[in-house]
Amino acid sequence: MKWCRSNGRVLMLALAFFNFIFLGIEYQFDNMMALVTGPEQVVTAQGYVLGASVLGFLLYPAAASCIKEKFWQIVVFAGALAGVICIFVIWQHNSYGTILAAGCICFILMGMAGSAVHYYLSREAEPEHLAKAVGISYAVGILLQFLNNNLIKNDTAESVVLAVSAAVFSVLLLNAENGMSEAESASESTSKSSGHAGLWLILLVILITCIFSTLDAAVTLGHVSGSADVGQWPRLLLAGSGLLAGVFFDGRERRYGNILMYCVTVLSVLSIVVLENGGPFLAGLVVFYLSAGFFVVFFTVSFMRLSTRMKCPKLWAGLGRAVNNICAFATGSLSLRLIRSENQILRDGVLLVLFVLISIAFFVYSNALYMQEKKEPESSGTKPGEEESLEMFAASFSLTEREKEVLEVLLVSDENVQDIAETLMISRAALYRHIASLNEKTGTKSRIGLVQFYYRYHRRNGG
Repeated sequence: MKWCRSNGRVLMLALAFFNFIFLGIEYQFDNMMALVTGPEQVVTAQGYVLGASVLGFLLYPAAASCIKEKFWQIVVFAGALAGVICIFVIWQHNSYGTILAAGCICFILMGMAGSAVHYYLSREAEPEHLAKAVGISYAVGILLQFLNNNLIKNDTAESVVLAVSAAVFSVLLLNAENGMSEAESASESTSKSSGHAGLWLILLVILITCIFSTLDAAVTLGHVSGSADVGQWPRLLLAGSGLLAGVFFDGRERRYGNILMYCVTVLSVLSIVVLENGGPFLAGLVVFYLSAGFFVVFFTVSFMRLSTRMKCPKLWAGLGRAVNNICAFATGSLSLRLIRSENQILRDGVLLVLFVLISIAFFVYSNALYMQEKKEPESSGTKPGEEESLEMFAASFSLTEREKEVLEVLLVSDENVQDIAETLMISRAALYRHIASLNEKTGTKSRIGLVQFYYRYHRRNGG
């Protein structure tokens, strides 16, 4: 993968292992809880551990700031060891209390680890290929879980697989962290604020989670009632939809990601209506799993991209998973009651209100993001104080004087190619040749990717 550097590939693998371990421990926790208590208590306990994972996501920035770099390796290995111990305590299922305590500790650690790997990958992956990186990692994690659930039928063996995976994940995370420690302080010191876009993104993810919780409740109700058997095969649809989402969200220079997610949300709402009115269960099931993959990649990538503009990127990079987890728990029972309600007007009314709110949130969030991106070239252009940074960049990538002039104009202009060519007093063909040469030397694929790569390089080197 030429679009992903070696450290980025390590982090993609680490994120895949995180997805697998998180889902695997959740699956193991539910199974072990079911052996010592009733179904309602299992659901309640699952809510507790999901809440613990959210706490872990929120604790990571503070822990990373407090722990000195020389102790970080010890802390990571200690966390991995504690996680392995918790996995085997859950497996022994001695009592409700011990399973719950071990689960909460394990998921706090998983939340912190997840926040770290999301933050690192947001910094290491090429911006124009971030969705592909996340989509591939998500698909690999789902496939690992599918194989684990179908090939390994013994609880002890599953626990061993999860423990080994946790150890591998900790090694991958440490290797990746060591490769980027030099650039960490420079990146955070130059972060911008996109507070309005961030708040609207949080609201948007909350609202869409309500839709998916309702669709999940409709599918679960059909499965529990015996009208259909969900089985394990839908996991393959999740993996496939994650891959497709990565490709589509990165396509066309990421212009249509929000529109695509909006269309997926509309399709999900229609699927709920179809299931409510006795429509084909299989169709609703397929829509649910295909849409779910798109949603996971959407909120993961959206928060990771936004984190590079925030004052605390360590917090924002993994916030998508945290918001989704807490909302899924909070709305799960309400969604089930809504689906079971015999008042069709109430059901359709709630869906309509959610759909309208989602439409408004999508519009305002997209507009806030657009305004922020439009301001960045103006505020980050090659002003007099940044001349040295441009010279250093040109020297690092062996740019010619003409290529340096072209890059300088690209950094401060959002005009079309024809206008830029006229500004530089060259032909469009010559401008395209210079841009292609700049892309080749910097390993980028587009004009936007080149500009983003410059500012990222600029931050990493303390510019």
